[in-house]
Amino acid sequence: MVYFCRMNISQKSFRIGISLFMVTMLLFFLLLFVFSTRGRMTEAQYFNYSVMISCFVLPAIYAGFAFYNIYGEASIKPLGFRHIWRLSFVPMFIGGLLSLAAIFVFFNTSGSWAEDSLQRGWYDLMTANPNPEFVEKNPELIKAMNNPNINMFSWKVFFISFSVILFFYFLISSIFAMFLKNRRL
Repeated sequence: MVYFCRMNISQKSFRIGISLFMVTMLLFFLLLFVFSTRGRMTEAQYFNYSVMISCFVLPAIYAGFAFYNIYGEASIKPLGFRHIWRLSFVPMFIGGLLSLAAIFVFFNTSGSWAEDSLQRGWYDLMTANPNPEFVEKNPELIKAMNNPNINMFSWKVFFISFSVILFFYFLISSIFAMFLKNRRL
């Protein structure tokens, strides 16, 4: 096995991580392109589609790529928990870190208009379908989302988002490692 760096990351894991980054960026810019060129997609729909892609499509893609990385080595010989966990976690970590960083850089540099559209879309969804409990508990948040000077993609939000995503990667990697350890696929 050829290792990419001193952390024993194989070239295959690194390539799968880069592939995840490219798939994520393709979906991101494809949705952005469709939103910016089609006049029929509202800001609320743009926000809703981006949330659906982030919550349903990307987790399935990341878990599928992680399983593919495990399957490639587990079909040759049975693997231990740590090895399976690393084969699953490393590609997701690389792809997730690179894509989230690129998206945050985009929104904070040339894509501020898209960030404003997402913010207005979120506000439109909240006012069109208000949840009385949420509105009652968070009136300052709803007022702040109507303020265009608020940055939805700050460093604080980046680290909070990435910690939630890391928890998902940790969970998926642990599940794969638990169920696939010492098994030949």
